Amino acid sequence: MIKEKTQKYLVKRFQKEGFSSISINDIAADLNVSKKTIYKEFGSKHKLIEITIMSMLSEAYYKVIYVVSNESPFVEKFYTIFDAVKENLKVFDDISLAELKRTHPKIWIKVARFRKYNIIPLLRLLITGGIKKGVLNDYPIELYLKLIYGAITEVTKRNAKPIAGELDQLLKIILNGALTKKGKKFLINKLVNVN
Repeated sequence: MIKEKTQKYLVKRFQKEGFSSISINDIAADLNVSKKTIYKEFGSKHKLIEITIMSMLSEAYYKVIYVVSNESPFVEKFYTIFDAVKENLKVFDDISLAELKRTHPKIWIKVARFRKYNIIPLLRLLITGGIKKGVLNDYPIELYLKLIYGAITEVTKRNAKPIAGELDQLLKIILNGALTKKGKKFLINKLVNVN
C-alpha cells in the first residue's frame, strides 16, 4: 500500500515540478510516514526514483502502443500522443533529464535506451502509417521525428508562457505543414469537434 502511495505521490510531483533533488525527508513528511518505512519498501532513494520513472515510461509506452494500434484516424492518434507528452513533459524535458543524468546516471541511461528502442520506433510506425494512408506527405520519417523533437525541446526551454498551450499550437503548425488535403480534412473535423 505504501509503495503504490509513494509512487503515485512521486509521479504527481515529477509531472508538476519535473525531476528535482527530492529528499526522502520531504517524501516521508508529505506522505505522513517514516523514512524507515520508505527505505523498507524501496531499499534506497535511487531505487525509488528508478522504479517510479521506469513505471512512468512503461505507462506512456503502453498508451502509445494502444494509440498506434487502434483504428482511430491519424490526426486523432497524433493528438492523443501529444496529450501523453504534455502530461509527462516536466519529467522528461531536457532540464529534468540533465538533472537525472547528473544525479542518477544509471537511471538516465535506462531512460535514454527506453526512449530510443521503445518510444521512437512506435512514433516511426505512426508516421509511416500516416504516409501509407495518404494523410501525411511522403517526407523522410527521420525529418518528422527531428522536427517534432526539436520543436518540443525549444518550447520546453522557455518558461514564460504555459507550455501546454504552446504545444497545442506547435502541433497545429506541424500538422498543417505536413498534412495532405485528405489529412487536413481530418484535422478540420478534429478541431471542429473540439471547439
